[in-house]
Amino acid sequence: MSLFKKISIIMSLFLLVVIVSVMTLNFNSAQKYAQEELYVNAQNSATSLSLSLSNVKGDTSVMSTMINAVFDSGYYKEITLLDNNENIIFKRTKEDAQIEVPSWFTGLYNLQTPLASANVSSGWNPIGQLQITSLQDSAHIKLYENFLELLKASAIISLITLGLLFVVLKLILSSLEKLKEQAEAVSSNHFIINNKIPTTSEFKEVTLAMNKMVTKVKDIFEKEATSVQNYHRVLYTDSLTSLGNRNFFELKMNDNLSSQEADANGVILTLFFDGVSEANQLLGHDKVNILIQELATVIKERFKDETKVLLSRIDGTKFSMIFPGLQKEDILEHADVILAQSITQLEQASVPSDCSIKIVQINYSIKDTASSLIEHIEKSLLNVHKNSISYTRLEHFQADKLNQNLIEKRINDNSIALALQDVFDQEENIIHSEAYVRLFDEEQNIHEAGAFIPLVHKLHLDTKLDKSVINYVIKEPLLQDKDVAINISLRFLQDKDALRWLRQRLDNLSTDRKLNFEISNHNLLNCVDEASLFSKTLKETGHNFGIDRFNIEEGQNLNYLQMIKPEYIKIDSQYLHEMLTNAQGQENPALQDLIEILDIKIIASNIESQETKIFLEKMGIKYFQGSLLSKPKLA
Repeated sequence: MSLFKKISIIMSLFLLVVIVSVMTLNFNSAQKYAQEELYVNAQNSATSLSLSLSNVKGDTSVMSTMINAVFDSGYYKEITLLDNNENIIFKRTKEDAQIEVPSWFTGLYNLQTPLASANVSSGWNPIGQLQITSLQDSAHIKLYENFLELLKASAIISLITLGLLFVVLKLILSSLEKLKEQAEAVSSNHFIINNKIPTTSEFKEVTLAMNKMVTKVKDIFEKEATSVQNYHRVLYTDSLTSLGNRNFFELKMNDNLSSQEADANGVILTLFFDGVSEANQLLGHDKVNILIQELATVIKERFKDETKVLLSRIDGTKFSMIFPGLQKEDILEHADVILAQSITQLEQASVPSDCSIKIVQINYSIKDTASSLIEHIEKSLLNVHKNSISYTRLEHFQADKLNQNLIEKRINDNSIALALQDVFDQEENIIHSEAYVRLFDEEQNIHEAGAFIPLVHKLHLDTKLDKSVINYVIKEPLLQDKDVAINISLRFLQDKDALRWLRQRLDNLSTDRKLNFEISNHNLLNCVDEASLFSKTLKETGHNFGIDRFNIEEGQNLNYLQMIKPEYIKIDSQYLHEMLTNAQGQENPALQDLIEILDIKIIASNIESQETKIFLEKMGIKYFQGSLLSKPKLA
């Protein structure tokens, strides 16, 4: 029971006792007064009437007339005139009449009927005694009216008092509500500072103490997050240009190539500063470093408004620009502008004539690896002329047999297939199976997502494909006993109609079944608010939200994890390995601690070697996914 209810009940009981006590005392006083008034009135009447009767000198008829006159006034129940021997000379009695007072009320008290008497004489000769008994009807009525007035006044006082009590308690206890919100927020890893300090000294002290604690916890979290970001910057940032380094290039390429999205295909634009040795000899290392920084600035300025372009400096002379999901035709203008501006920078720096800029464009697909792409770039640069651009199409890159019409037909007909890859815990129990969409061409050859997702994205069929996958998972009999993880696109997440559609589907789903919905970390950062709403909707329906392909983005605050509160995040095992060890090979669990303090599970993905898995288990990672454990299989 809440403190508000307890105080309200106690105060209400206290008020009830006070009101009942006051009413009882008041009623008893009124009853005593009524009792006394009956006797006084009767006695006064007896005295007055006896004096009047004494003046008639014992004339019985006259006395009877006088008694009748008094009795007919209606205030007396009985008037009796007795002689000296107590024989009745004259008597008038009134029968009990029906009065408008409830019987239950008259049963609450005992009103005595007083008997008043006075001697009647004629001169010095006593005639007899006059006895008068008052009628109680008026007393009952007055007591009942008094009771009703008391009850009405008590009810009004009670309502006013309870109303004031409610307002006062709400005002006083509002600070406790704030403290409760703060405590619940801290347990959910949200840090709320209460700026509304209560005036009550005890609550004020508790509020200030709570604010101090929340501030400390927030500082610890932010310091930990800053430490993780700084370490990520050390590992993956080129110190001279602030672009990504070779590790960053490999990280992002492996991330793209392992994805089931449009990122699995794209173009790499590489700028090569040829003749750097000669420039160092003529200009000196410092001036050449400044020139390299200026070349980096040209690249950064060109793509400052592009969110998906990944920029890095592979080595001292090569700059890489990765364009996920794009084709050669999409970046021709970028290549021309960068070439022209870079040549201008060389001319302004007065470099030797042997120095030049060479640019190579290479397509990539899901069949490549980061190391093979770097090797292709190196080979391609050998055949590029000075201050020119070359495009290399890798030999294995062939036109897909899935054309636009076929893809649209497959999606519209819900004619898709799914491959499932299991995710395991430390005891090798399956916690869920991730679903990868597949399509068949006209020759019934199966194609992985990387082969057709770029075209799906270009045709704006992402949401329709996501709905097909969700319907397949819900309806397919073979998947009824499985917890499945479904990858959703950015467009689906941003589509409010799609969210309502999904809510209806999940509301009709069996409560015994739990689905997981994932989106890549890069896509999520473009719609944090929508992702937060999506995660909340899933939790309300008993399902989970997860982040796929997580890595730290440059300049991105990790507080979005607090807002979204995913059930789990999937991190590439190699990236996780590097982030959990420092340059000396010592353990550095900052990233792991930061995520787990938010009650988020870490799933190490792309587990390819037993050594990596053993290391991550040693570091406390409990969930794993990769071809070492299970390869995707058609459902």
